[in-house]
Amino acid sequence: MARKLFNLNYSEFNELLTKLDGVGGDLKSVVTDALEQTAETVEDDTKEAMVKSNMPAGGKYSTSKTEKTIVKNARVSWSGTIAEIGIGFDFDKPGAAGFLITGTPRMQPNYALQKIYKRKKYMKDIQQDMADIVMDEIDKKIGGS
Repeated sequence: MARKLFNLNYSEFNELLTKLDGVGGDLKSVVTDALEQTAETVEDDTKEAMVKSNMPAGGKYSTSKTEKTIVKNARVSWSGTIAEIGIGFDFDKPGAAGFLITGTPRMQPNYALQKIYKRKKYMKDIQQDMADIVMDEIDKKIGGS
């Protein structure tokens, strides 16, 4: 079963989607594009955070098993009007992603991963990127291009 690591506020995003719908935009393709670009960003940032220098003990005990659980090339799946995409780590596979993000009493967390999965600024930036994609589409529709 998937674990929810990201906690995004979609109220502003929904307002933008309403505006896009009002100008005749293709909601499904725009939402798909926004979610897949977000997944790609999170995948790249997560891979970058998994370098040995960011790992506890400088990666001395790293086996790269957790790195193999990073969700790669995620695609949106639609169920009616609900879009879903897996990002981050696949917790159904064996690995230590949760421990790397939060740390343990004996192990410091991977602060680069913690920044991605626990800090509000990263989530706010992700939300802004998604909003920018929708705004670009609204501008195209209003501008007639």
